[in-house]
Amino acid sequence: MSDKTPSIIDRIRENRDYQFYILYTVLYLFIILLTDIVNDIVGNNYGWNDVHQYWLHAENMFNGMMPYEDDPSAYPPLAFFLDLIPYIITPTEPGYNYSFAIMTYLFSLLAIHGLLKFCDSRGISHSYVYFTFALLIIGVNNFFIARNDTITTVFVVLSILFYLDRKYVPAFVLLALGIMTKIYPIFLLPILLIPFLARKDLKSFFKYGALTALVCFVIELPVLINDPSTAFSYLTQHSGRGVEIESVVAIPLMIVSLIDDSLVYVGMDENESWDLFGTLADSVEPYIMPITFLIIGAFIVYFLYKMYKNEDDSERSMPLMLLACGIVLMIFMTFNKVFCAQYVMWIVMMYPFLVYSFKSLGADPKRLRIYLILLCAASLLTVLFMGDVVEGESKRITVQYILADTLKGAIAIILTCHLLKTLIRSLKPAQD
Repeated sequence: MSDKTPSIIDRIRENRDYQFYILYTVLYLFIILLTDIVNDIVGNNYGWNDVHQYWLHAENMFNGMMPYEDDPSAYPPLAFFLDLIPYIITPTEPGYNYSFAIMTYLFSLLAIHGLLKFCDSRGISHSYVYFTFALLIIGVNNFFIARNDTITTVFVVLSILFYLDRKYVPAFVLLALGIMTKIYPIFLLPILLIPFLARKDLKSFFKYGALTALVCFVIELPVLINDPSTAFSYLTQHSGRGVEIESVVAIPLMIVSLIDDSLVYVGMDENESWDLFGTLADSVEPYIMPITFLIIGAFIVYFLYKMYKNEDDSERSMPLMLLACGIVLMIFMTFNKVFCAQYVMWIVMMYPFLVYSFKSLGADPKRLRIYLILLCAASLLTVLFMGDVVEGESKRITVQYILADTLKGAIAIILTCHLLKTLIRSLKPAQD
């Protein structure tokens, strides 16, 4: 027998995970290069536009400006401090672009590693993780490497991983970090707390709810001390946004704009988002977010009632909880007045969890993969046709763009219904 130690090449050949890490890294570098190319072709810093905003926040802080008081933003305070990390490494803007992309890459590696371990613990193929991150790179594309949604979503994934291992303190701390980077994970908090209520564990319910609130408060504290009047201005920045042209609810309004552009027309808001304005759009906008919250609230109440009635043990409550997380995210994306291209990564990165959930509940997860691919493709299609809308002199909605957004909206609704239908079927035994 030979005692020869396997070479690095041999180890890579024998290990599919190593092969995937290499492929993933190559794809990541390719998307960075593609972003630079698109940036040069389109101009106006198109490819790195959001990263440019992150760089400005970091630059302003280094020049003594305070978040919110001197530098308004739609992001919670932790986003500002994360913006500083690549700035410390490369303070010039071109270098900052690459440093930020490297940071999102490193964060994504944490999620990949954790999800691979999750698959091992649940007897699930690693191929589901490979698919997830290949789709994020190819399907979400530039928006995956150049948005802070990536960092937020990794916080969510890590939070769920700790939660499933019953390590609740780090789970809820990480969820709080996600909330204070980008607000959307707050909709997952009640879903993660409901299993405690279902088991009548009120102590844990209040303990971990309070822990999440405390971490959020500590992160908020510096800006709260500096200027209480602006410390929560990021909340009003979100609620005050118009109906974004990428949203599902914008579709009927955009159809009206084809008939009468005095009722609905396109413009840019203060967040540099392309939104709908006009008599009809302005009259509808104030009701969209409250209706979205009502729908989410109704689902949470329904889920709480069914879980409490079921009194499931933890083995069953976990896949139900994961499925409910996916549903809440899809409801928010589908009914909210903002549905940016990068939002699809929120549900794509949940894919291994959803596969586990479906398999555990006796459902077939095959269609999930198809729906996620279609959702990403349709989202990129809206971005492609958006150029015809925002770059023309008239800023008019085109039929092509409406059709692309309608396709994305239809897929989002189908996926939401598919997840909801699976949950309802899985909860039916509670009625017997």
